[in-house]
Amino acid sequence: MKTYLLPLLAASLFASGCAKHAPEAAAVPEAAVAPASEAAPAAASASASASASASASASASASGAASAPEPPALPEEMRTILGKRGGQKITLTVVHPRHVVLLVQGDKRVLGSNEVALAVDPKEPIAWETTDRQTLETIRGEAFVDLRDDGRFDAATLRPTTLLAAVAEEAEGRHACKAFEGARAGFDVVCRVESLTVAAARTFGDAPLDRIQHVEANEQTFFRMELEPGADGVDATVLGYAAGGRGHVVRAEASRLPGEAGPALVLLSESRMQPVRLPPPHPHRHRIPRPRIDRFD
Repeated sequence: MKTYLLPLLAASLFASGCAKHAPEAAAVPEAAVAPASEAAPAAASASASASASASASASASASGAASAPEPPALPEEMRTILGKRGGQKITLTVVHPRHVVLLVQGDKRVLGSNEVALAVDPKEPIAWETTDRQTLETIRGEAFVDLRDDGRFDAATLRPTTLLAAVAEEAEGRHACKAFEGARAGFDVVCRVESLTVAAARTFGDAPLDRIQHVEANEQTFFRMELEPGADGVDATVLGYAAGGRGHVVRAEASRLPGEAGPALVLLSESRMQPVRLPPPHPHRHRIPRPRIDRFD
């Protein structure tokens, strides 16, 4: 080998030993893409959950609508009679045989047996109630007077709204009572008493006969008493009658304490023998007859 080639060979060996290879570029991670077979079940489950929630809400609304009680039908024997009064007043008569009928407009309340009449303003709301005299079943509704453009009336329409459910009952002696939720806050108590000596009154307030109506039918007396706890939180009525030698008292009390959601009702009765005052006994005096002695002269 020639000596002039040694430096070239040494330079090539040094360059090959000291040279470094360039590092490879870091691989960029690719976005994970779910296969089509996995994406389809996920979309199907999402749509299924959405449809299930929609069907659940629809069924809940349907059940809520189904749970609402339907208004009762108007009794077939119920009818109205209209009469003209002076001014804007119209006499409305509601007829329902074998029932106790109530008409209410504002503060005016009239109770009657088989029928009832009230001078009403056709532009103001009119409410009515009818109670079966045997079962005390009560239906509540509204009345409307149809007016023409010239102010004359055509007819009256009765629309029942609620078949009242009794919240309390009391039956003893010769009375039977049922309590219902009032049209406003409170309760309405309806009683039937078979006695000629009977009366009712409030135990609170200055007007003992306020919102107490009664009517006689044959040998029975029907009472309707409204209980509304006011600012005092209590309202009560007492009904008393005599049957034979016993006195009966029916007490209905509605109370509402601060913090309570609604008023509570207590309906109860009590009876006891009545003391009878006897006339004072007259002392009997025994008189011994004296024999008559004839004198002889």
